[in-house]
Amino acid sequence: MHLNALLTGQPSEVLTRALALPRAERKALIPELLAAFKDSSEFTEIEPDTYGARNPLKGQQAATALWATLPASDPLLGKLWIASPTILERVLQDRPLAERKTMALRLIRHQTAWEAIRRMIRDGDLEPLRTPDYYAGWFRWAGRFRGEPLAERLRTEPEALTELWELLTVEGTGDTSFAAFDKYVRDEDKWSTALLELTKTGELDRTRLLDLTLDVLARDFAAFRAQWYAALHEALTPTPDERTAAQTRYARLCGSSLPRTVSFAVKALSLVDKQGTLDDEVALQHLPAAAAGRGAATAKLALKLAGRIADRRPELTDLANEVFEAALTHEASDVRTLATTRLGVTSDTTPTVEPAEYPEPVRPPWHQRRMLTIPLDIPDTPAAVAEALSSLLADPDQADLLLAALDGAHRVAGELQHALKPLVKRATKITGEKYGPAVPKLIATLVLGLAGRDVTRPPQVDGWRRPLHHRVTALLDGTAVPVSAATHQGGWLDPVVFVSRMLEHPDAAEDDVVDALLRLAPDTRDEALALASALTGPHADTIRYALGGPAIADTGWTALAAARARHPESADPAAALRGEPGPPITWTAKVDRGEYSVDLLEVERNPQPVAPKTPWLGMLFDGPPPEWLGFTDCHEAVFSPYDRDHLEAAVAGDLFFNDFEVGYPVEKAALPPFLDSPSAPGFPGTMLIATSLALKRPAAVQLGTDAALTLFDRRLLGPRALGAALGVLGPHLVPTRLAPRLAIIANDHPSAILSTLDTLLPKLESTHRGIFALLELAADLVDRGAGTISAETKDWLAGFKGSSKAAKAASRLSR
Repeated sequence: MHLNALLTGQPSEVLTRALALPRAERKALIPELLAAFKDSSEFTEIEPDTYGARNPLKGQQAATALWATLPASDPLLGKLWIASPTILERVLQDRPLAERKTMALRLIRHQTAWEAIRRMIRDGDLEPLRTPDYYAGWFRWAGRFRGEPLAERLRTEPEALTELWELLTVEGTGDTSFAAFDKYVRDEDKWSTALLELTKTGELDRTRLLDLTLDVLARDFAAFRAQWYAALHEALTPTPDERTAAQTRYARLCGSSLPRTVSFAVKALSLVDKQGTLDDEVALQHLPAAAAGRGAATAKLALKLAGRIADRRPELTDLANEVFEAALTHEASDVRTLATTRLGVTSDTTPTVEPAEYPEPVRPPWHQRRMLTIPLDIPDTPAAVAEALSSLLADPDQADLLLAALDGAHRVAGELQHALKPLVKRATKITGEKYGPAVPKLIATLVLGLAGRDVTRPPQVDGWRRPLHHRVTALLDGTAVPVSAATHQGGWLDPVVFVSRMLEHPDAAEDDVVDALLRLAPDTRDEALALASALTGPHADTIRYALGGPAIADTGWTALAAARARHPESADPAAALRGEPGPPITWTAKVDRGEYSVDLLEVERNPQPVAPKTPWLGMLFDGPPPEWLGFTDCHEAVFSPYDRDHLEAAVAGDLFFNDFEVGYPVEKAALPPFLDSPSAPGFPGTMLIATSLALKRPAAVQLGTDAALTLFDRRLLGPRALGAALGVLGPHLVPTRLAPRLAIIANDHPSAILSTLDTLLPKLESTHRGIFALLELAADLVDRGAGTISAETKDWLAGFKGSSKAAKAASRLSR
């Protein structure tokens, strides 16, 4: 059959014609159908500023015909558009039983396919499927709200109440779990509401459901999902007899790894105890785990229960003492106090520390800093360069590795073609991406060009990409003279090495010289200036000026770059070139309400930078990029090392604004240098570390914690500076989130964290939600002998009254 005759009419008509063809004829049509599908479905500009598929109807027709022709194992089947459940059923019915299951496994994640597949399983036309994707289909089905409560829909859906028991034992992932689903829907659409109603009417076995919740809690699902089962158990309101019968299972849950499950178990045991039906020995055997675990409230409840048992049954005192002994090492001091009081021992068991001094370091002047700490490992063989470029294709955010690879590629440029052959396929795929990010495409272009393929040279642009594009173009053209190649991590260039290169290449291109000047380290400048006395060529005087030599009359691009190199902390390179660098830059920070009522962390410099009109002067964020570039922060950092403070300030603001687990990993651009090459942070760096400690974002929190630990180890971070930076965040801090991070650091540096808290606490309101967590941490540190608090903090503590957790902690701290 001719293709045009096949692809006519509605999808159901196309399928009828395709299924009527012999299998050999269907197979012969596959290449034409694939071409038609690809061409019709291509995303394109169908009219000015309007984008969509080139021919949607023909794409649907071709997809339907492909259902009837492609082999069951073809992965394309999982991506094809499904017109309706009926069409899919007809396609599957046409296949042998073995092929039906293969296709069903590929399609099950599509809701249209799920409904058809489930119907076929019920009818016996398909083997049962019990995969994560199948179970996830139930949540998509429940999410198709049809104006009826979920309980009613479950009643009318064939065999739903039978399958429900199986579904309830599946943890699920992401949005496809009972806990996640119920969080965002109305009560009548919640699974928990439906289950409660169905147990009240007797359509579901209530006793079986109670038992099932305890079975699932014993499996330690993720905390968020496990809590749903605990809440369901309580919502079923177990009777006294049911709680008594379940007490052994409650007791075993005291050993759960989930604090909220342990809390659920101890509360349940306490209720059984109040009924007078508790098996005391069983409870005491399991309560030590609860007394030693996380959560002060749960531990105290466990101690109180153990105390009641010991009081009424003295013969079990030894068993009860095991519960109290387990609590002696609890992180909360009030739990330890309860345990020591009960055991009749003194609180001398509290570990003590030796107070330590932590200075408030001040960064040395620019010319005294040392930036040449870790040399770049330059690949110097074709195989090593190919390995570096392969790593960059996989992870393009490795900015230092890119600088090293560019230098290495220049050294062995004529020998790379064979070594890069294995990378060509990957590089071709990346360059073919229509909307791919800029840096991966540039790396792929370099690979293809050095492998001997014809490639379009990157365009000349302004901004931080200018030196990168220039160097890639020079490598591809075979004209590279990399006098600006970085020698050390962070994008830094040893001044002596630079001058040595300029002695060999006095007529180097202006782009190369400017790039080099904008990455000159402060180290070895005196030696470099002495060596530069022998320089000749158009750039000689400018280079000597950059290194500290006589003033120059030139005011062009290279001269301005030299002024930045000589006075990197000046806000105005043109003024610095005239001999007026101005006052040093200072920084301030505040949280302010921005557009659309969104809170923003603004870390600002004073005076504001003045950027002369040049292609690039190492000044970050000078105007918006002309196009979307993807994530480039790591590369911007190494192409403008003089602007590290500005980068840190921008990353702190970005993390504060975008505090979620998705999005660009901007923390990778600014926090790792504190780990790799530790140095005293300036105000923006301290603000960045403080912000990272206060976030939800795990990767940033981990890097920030590691940075604080590393800098405290070397006495490079001021504890009170960190406290002041946290104070800037003020009402936006979540103390119950911050306290555990500070406690981790306090394990190694208790005196430092006590000083940080001593500075932070008076900056917060006494009514700040969760402030008890910080007060308890400070009180624990004082109890351990880490130091004392200031008079200012003691005056602030006087404002706490009453018997709240915060007031009790404040009372302890002020003693």
